Amino acid sequence: MISSSTDVAIVGGGVTGCFLAYELAKRGVRATVLEKTTFGAGASGASAGMISPLWHIDPGVPAMFRLGLRSLELFPTMAAELSEAGMDPEFQQAGLLKVAFNEDEAEELQAGLEWQQGLQMDLEWLNTDDVLRREPEVNPAVLGGVFSPHEGNVRGQRLVDSLVHAASRLRADFRQGVEVTGLMREGSRVTGVETTDGSITAGQVVLAAGPWTGIEGKWLGSNSGIDIPVRPVHGERVLLRKPGFLPRCPVRNFEAYVVPQVDGDISVAATRTEGRFDEQVTAGGIASMIFEAAWTFPTLAEAEVVSARAGVRPATPDGIPVLGPIPEFEGLSVAAGHDAVGIMLSPGTAELMCQYILDGNTAPLKPFSISRFG
Repeated sequence: MISSSTDVAIVGGGVTGCFLAYELAKRGVRATVLEKTTFGAGASGASAGMISPLWHIDPGVPAMFRLGLRSLELFPTMAAELSEAGMDPEFQQAGLLKVAFNEDEAEELQAGLEWQQGLQMDLEWLNTDDVLRREPEVNPAVLGGVFSPHEGNVRGQRLVDSLVHAASRLRADFRQGVEVTGLMREGSRVTGVETTDGSITAGQVVLAAGPWTGIEGKWLGSNSGIDIPVRPVHGERVLLRKPGFLPRCPVRNFEAYVVPQVDGDISVAATRTEGRFDEQVTAGGIASMIFEAAWTFPTLAEAEVVSARAGVRPATPDGIPVLGPIPEFEGLSVAAGHDAVGIMLSPGTAELMCQYILDGNTAPLKPFSISRFG
């Protein structure tokens, strides 16, 4: 067992923790990321990797929606930086097509298009013929769809791996197979972490452990009076392959995504089961996703199943992540609770958290503060 020190100790090696380490490293701040298994092993690696805030984030929650748009703005530059550092995160900005197969779905898409077009992001309604010209293998029962040209997708595991690679080149410290067993404290100040590999003193500690962030009593003890309201949500995705077939962009019906990958695989996602903390892939989950994929693209009924993967997403009661300091404990912050949009919001989240660590200004984080839960 050894002791060491760092500027910022980050608990959790998913996309949120790894992206924060990268942003800090670019600014000369020493960060140490501690992951009990492998980087991206949880929900980050099992994600469909959609970068599509217009379809996933409620515009009625302004701070959350701004974070989504800011992240979408940051992704192209970030992907170029990571590729230049030596590893391509496989970000594709080919747009997104959401399709309708009944009148209610079509009406919902057209109603949403009214406010979406006000964003000046070139969204357009496609009728049946337009959809089939764009994606000839779509089920001809389609009634239409909305095409959003500026959104995209990234491969979750590749994004995490490329962040680890690029940040390591900037002298960030990444340790996998190292579990954080507790926090070091001097009164109400958190001074570091205890791990299975020794103690690490730190000026700041950030809990970015996904759903494990919310385990009652794990970090501050059962008598602290602090509850981090993050719960587990189990999700699965499956990879298919059909030689000769690859959609031009991700296509979403109202139940599932079909997402083309750089290597020719097709990712289909995702399931959602509340309260499950395991990472087991289920027969029912695979069957439901393949059914939806084959409904959108009938040719996928004959596709090869390449692999399947599950992860546990971190969700909060109001659907908004917890970002920023825990007021009662100096030197301790949280960055967790993104649910299904962790990959999507990762650049903006890292930007906000990094700026807070640098200047101590909590104002930009106020809408995401744990204090909103009382």
